[in-house]
Amino acid sequence: MFRHLKALLQWKNASPRARRYRLFCLVCVLLIAFCIAYVAYWYIDQGRIEAEGASYGAMYSPAPLTTAAPSPFANETATAVPTASPSPAPTSTPSAAPTPSISPNATAAPTARQTVPPTLPPVAVRAASPAPLPTATPQPRVVDETRAPLATPDENTLIYALPTPPPPQESFSELLLYNPDTVGYLMIGDIVDLPVVQRENDNEYYLTHAFSGAEAREGALFLDGANRLGDENLIVYGHNMRNGTMFGQLSSFGEREFLLENAVVRFDTLYENALYVPFAMFEASMDAEDGHYFDVRQIVFDETSYELFVLKLRARSTLEIPVEVSYGDQLLTLVTCSYNDDDGRYIVALRKLRAGETEEEMRALMESVE
Repeated sequence: MFRHLKALLQWKNASPRARRYRLFCLVCVLLIAFCIAYVAYWYIDQGRIEAEGASYGAMYSPAPLTTAAPSPFANETATAVPTASPSPAPTSTPSAAPTPSISPNATAAPTARQTVPPTLPPVAVRAASPAPLPTATPQPRVVDETRAPLATPDENTLIYALPTPPPPQESFSELLLYNPDTVGYLMIGDIVDLPVVQRENDNEYYLTHAFSGAEAREGALFLDGANRLGDENLIVYGHNMRNGTMFGQLSSFGEREFLLENAVVRFDTLYENALYVPFAMFEASMDAEDGHYFDVRQIVFDETSYELFVLKLRARSTLEIPVEVSYGDQLLTLVTCSYNDDDGRYIVALRKLRAGETEEEMRALMESVE
């Protein structure tokens, strides 16, 4: 082999025809070497991503599919809670209060004691009969009644408090220690078994950073930065990796056989575990000027807008899925890149299984899809 390579490089005594032949052979050798290197890198990169995913999966032990307490983010209406009957406190001792934040326009609260401006002392003058200097006349201080200290709470006092999140499920404890941005865990058959992260109002960071926090071209699966756990439509993004990792196989939901194998998707959040069933899958553009545009970032609805959104999803779907969806159903939308449109995306819309529905029933329902 090396003898042939050496012959290829001997140009001095070669004829023009031989030189062209040798140049062609050299180009072929370089192309073959490039292809071998690319395939090797492809498999090495795939193995690395899968190994990292397996390590994250080892940190998560899925809890049974029992719905936890409703998410506090679904309804932020303040709740009036009567206080417990406090022990009588001396009226002379003020009760402790949270330290207020200081703003440029803040002014000090009035105190009980009123400070009287002091009178000016007499000043000696050289005149024989000095006239007395005028003294400042104390003026009564007006107290703003609206800013007076609150009365001591009693059994009839109502305290208004916004809902607070319940403690995360124990199954997420190790993942949260590893990455506090963890909000969920997504499982799709044998193709996805990964944690989901979120940064509030930030859909950029995890495009280029893995779950570990290291820079990585595959990024991480992440919840839309505008979402809250409890919104009617939870949107999860992931890269369309050509080696099949992350959301690299998401577009296969458009194929019947793949759909039957992955008819039920599990998405656990910090507060509940649930199964979801697909009802629409399609490609769309994120360019508002494109005729193939679809606004996927719809999160909170009233009944009319919810039903319209579902109708639009069904109208775009490449498969007709006989899954009922109505106002009140929790939605899960999976989004990845698509290369068939300008700024394209592949979208899979799912709804949460209702009380009484089973995984077996959903899989049997998918059998009717053609």
